Amino acid sequence: MSAPNIPSWAGPPPDNEFELKNKLSSGPETIKFNERSHLIVGRSSSDATVTIASTTASRVHALIVHNVEDGQVYVIDLKSAHGTHIDGNRISADKPMALKINQELQFGDNQGGARYEVKSLCAKKRVLEGPREDGESKRSSQEKVKCSHVLVKHNQSRKLRSDRDPEGKAIKARSKQEAQGMLEGFIRDLKNEEITFEELAARASDCSSYKRKGDLGFFEYAKMQPSFSKAAFALKVGELSGIVETDSGVHIIKRTA
Repeated sequence: MSAPNIPSWAGPPPDNEFELKNKLSSGPETIKFNERSHLIVGRSSSDATVTIASTTASRVHALIVHNVEDGQVYVIDLKSAHGTHIDGNRISADKPMALKINQELQFGDNQGGARYEVKSLCAKKRVLEGPREDGESKRSSQEKVKCSHVLVKHNQSRKLRSDRDPEGKAIKARSKQEAQGMLEGFIRDLKNEEITFEELAARASDCSSYKRKGDLGFFEYAKMQPSFSKAAFALKVGELSGIVETDSGVHIIKRTA
């Protein structure tokens, strides 16, 4: 089965506030992004990232996607046999529908469909008004850059797990100094042209963007953590940052547009 088309605007949310709560149906108790840009919902444990046991759900039923451009979460029905429903209304296939708090999301028909309630959404975009405390000048909410990054998590990161390390064993055993040492080695390899940034991100990054070779897409200054945005917006296109620290871990960033 071919993988679904992921929208170009998909990207990891800046927080993990989004949550769907199971309403006594077959499937996980809650559904969250956990630093992913999107979730594939369906019956197939091999093709879906969120597996539901609903008898009327398709193998690959729907996409739940975070939009980095407007900060909203969308559901997209993937031409499922029995449909995806919001508050009882079947949505059109392949058409993104924005979710709202307290809506009921149903995968499948009324008899055997899996039902979830939208309990919380990701933080909305905010517009920077006036100068920042760190001296950054006022920025337009429309100003964007496109970057890729490599994230290495450590035992002081706010989330001690990743797609590569779901139980967080390696992350919990890695000190901040060791993570910084890893990035220093990566920077040397990049400067010596021993590896491309895309290869490095795909091989070593603890962010779910490793699946896109580190690509974060376009984002506004306010979308990322302050230290990350400060470094990213200071780069010229094609330029590589030094080590950047955030609550997520330590990063190296490459501006691509």
